[in-house]
Amino acid sequence: MSIHPTRVTIARERGGLSRVDLATAVGVTTRTLTNWEDSGAPVNRAEALAIATAQPVAFFQTNPAATVTDDLVFFRTRRRTTAALLHQATALGSLGMEMFNEMGRRLGLPALALPELDPGLSPQATAEAVRLQWGLGDFPLPNLVQLVESHGIRVLGIPAAEQDVDAFSFWGQDAHPYVFLARRKTPERSRFDLAHELGHLLMHSSTKTDGDATDRELEREANVFAAALLLPPDYVRATMPSAPPLDAVIALARRFGASAVAAAHSVHDVGRASDWGHRQLMAELTRRGFATGEPGSSLPYERSRIHDALVKYLRQTRMTTTAWARSIGQRPDDVAAFALGQALSVAP
Repeated sequence: MSIHPTRVTIARERGGLSRVDLATAVGVTTRTLTNWEDSGAPVNRAEALAIATAQPVAFFQTNPAATVTDDLVFFRTRRRTTAALLHQATALGSLGMEMFNEMGRRLGLPALALPELDPGLSPQATAEAVRLQWGLGDFPLPNLVQLVESHGIRVLGIPAAEQDVDAFSFWGQDAHPYVFLARRKTPERSRFDLAHELGHLLMHSSTKTDGDATDRELEREANVFAAALLLPPDYVRATMPSAPPLDAVIALARRFGASAVAAAHSVHDVGRASDWGHRQLMAELTRRGFATGEPGSSLPYERSRIHDALVKYLRQTRMTTTAWARSIGQRPDDVAAFALGQALSVAP
């Protein structure tokens, strides 16, 4: 009987530790630690591993963990992210997948029901097809977290200390798609990130990244998809005047729950603003503070219906978030972050 090697690796990467770091912390050689990650660790080392990695002892006492490899993960900022942070993110992916599996034993989770799409469609046409098949018309999207959840996509938060990764997504070993979102941006930009990751899941599920050129093209396509999903080009083209004033662009953004910068790009993309006009809009938006925020916006962060159901379950069973997290072998702070902060204050 031994600690499964996947749990040693995930715990190490979640803690942001190198093999040398962890080996030193538990008092073994790097070669021994490498063997543990290949073949398993002695069960009497669980407590030392827990202390070194800040994982609960119970994490090391359960079955093999589902793993996530970074070549199958879509990262919002892969090219600007260190290998250590990418590994930390994939470890979070494994932990989040495991948490959802535990939730599935207690809650009724939506079945997977994604649109059927022609793989030859352009990103804009893909966004139009999603709107059509999901019955969204050209209206502003509702709560986007709840919309994608209702179609079987699992949305989680990224712990604050790891939010140098804006967002990432992947298809899990359980055949479900997962999206992880940071909430250090505005609610408008968080919606764009979620739409961007949805684009990856729908358009690029069979694509492995093989270099910067591929990454750049996948990111460009996901950006085009997200813009067209949030701000329907036909609507923008039909309703915006030529050379629209900045106030009209901001009003468009507010109506559709998008950033003013995204709205300015959309107006330009559909031909309602010239190149010069677009540069003027962007310069004025930057001057007014829209390059880094959404001044005057009252849009809240979107709540998850699934994580609200988890909160309800914990209250009904008179469990705190901390107690439930420990019962499933997870860090309470990770569970609170995965639940988009909605389970922070659950009390018995």
